Amino acid sequence: MEVNYDLYMSRLFSLAELNKTPLAGTFELTSRCSLDCKMCYIHKRENDDSAKKYELSAARWIELAEQAKNKGMLLLLLTGGEPLIREDFDEIYIACKNMGLLVSVNTNGMLIDDKKIELFKKYPPQRINVTLYGTSADTYTNLCGNRYAFEKVITALKKLKDNNIPFKINYSITPLNVNDAENAYKIAKELGVPIQPVSYMFPPVRCSGEEFRLPPEKAAEIHFNWQKRHLGNEDFLKYLTDFKEKRSYTGECDECGEKISCRAGIGSFWVTFDGRMLPCGMMTNPQTKITDFDGAWKEITDARENIKLPLKCSECEYRKYCDICAAVSLAETGSFNNIPEYACKKAQEYKKLCTDFIEKMNFKFSGGNEK
Repeated sequence: MEVNYDLYMSRLFSLAELNKTPLAGTFELTSRCSLDCKMCYIHKRENDDSAKKYELSAARWIELAEQAKNKGMLLLLLTGGEPLIREDFDEIYIACKNMGLLVSVNTNGMLIDDKKIELFKKYPPQRINVTLYGTSADTYTNLCGNRYAFEKVITALKKLKDNNIPFKINYSITPLNVNDAENAYKIAKELGVPIQPVSYMFPPVRCSGEEFRLPPEKAAEIHFNWQKRHLGNEDFLKYLTDFKEKRSYTGECDECGEKISCRAGIGSFWVTFDGRMLPCGMMTNPQTKITDFDGAWKEITDARENIKLPLKCSECEYRKYCDICAAVSLAETGSFNNIPEYACKKAQEYKKLCTDFIEKMNFKFSGGNEK
C-alpha cells in the first residue's frame, strides 16, 4: 500500500507534539556567510574570526545530534549563515547521516562544487534548499554584495539537477529583487523543481541592521499572486472557498490571550551557532544555553506554555488571513502580547484580494460578462 508522505509526517508531528518529542531540529552551524544580503537576520562575514570563535565544534554538533536523536529527533536541518562555509561541514553532515537522520541543508548555493556534489551523491540529503536572491549579476550585486554569485548559483542548480540530488528553490522577495520574480519562476520551471517565494521578511532582530522589506500591501499582493499562479484560477478558487469556510483558529485562548499552536518548542527546536536552544530561529526568547540536551529541551517546552499572543488577535476578522505567530509578534513589537501592525496590514490587503477574486470568479461562472 502506498503511503502519503505528507499525511504520514503530519501524523508523526501530531504524536510528537502530544508527547513533547523534538521530532525536528535545526542546527545553525555558523553565523558567517559568503554573501552580505541586506535583509538577512544573521550574516557575519566569511572570514570574521570574532564570529568563528563562538561556533560549536564539529564534535559538539555531532554530540548534540546524537542526544537529540535519542530524544526522538528524526528530521534535521543544517543551516547558517552559510553552513557549507565550515571546513568541517562534511564531517558533521556524514556523522548525522550515519545516525539515520533525515538531513536537509539550507544554502545560498555558492559553495556547491564538484566535491559537494560527490558528497551529496554518496550521502543523499532529504533535500537541499537553495535560496535564489535574483536572476542577474546586477541584482546579486545590489542585494547581496557579490556580482559573481548568480553565475555560481545557477551552475550549482544545474549540477544538482544533473546528478539527481533532491532540491528546491527558495526565493526571498525584497524591494531589490521583486522584479526578478518572473525569471526566477522560469528558472525553476526549466529545472523542473519547486520554488517557494517568501514575501514576509522579519525585522533584523538577531543582528544589527536596518529593516529592508516590501510594504505589507505589496507583500500580500505577491503572496496572493503566487498562490493563484501555483494552483491555477479554478483550484485557487476552491482553495479560497474551503479556506474561507473551514479555516479557523485551532489553539486555546483565555482571558490572558491566545496560546501558540505551531510546532516550535513542542515538536521542533533550533540551536544557534553558539549553542543556545530556541523554539524557532526567529524567536529570541525563550532561550537557554545547552549543557545537556534533555535539560534544555525541557526548559524550552516549559517556557513555551507561558507564551500568549494578543487576545485581540483571536477575535479579529482578519485572523484566518494573518501571518501572526509568536515569532512575528516578538520580532515586530518586542513582545508576544502586542499587535504587529505590519502583519495586520498584510492580512487586510490579502483578504481584500481574496474577496475580489472570489467575486470575480463566481461572476464569471454564473455567466456574467467581464468588462
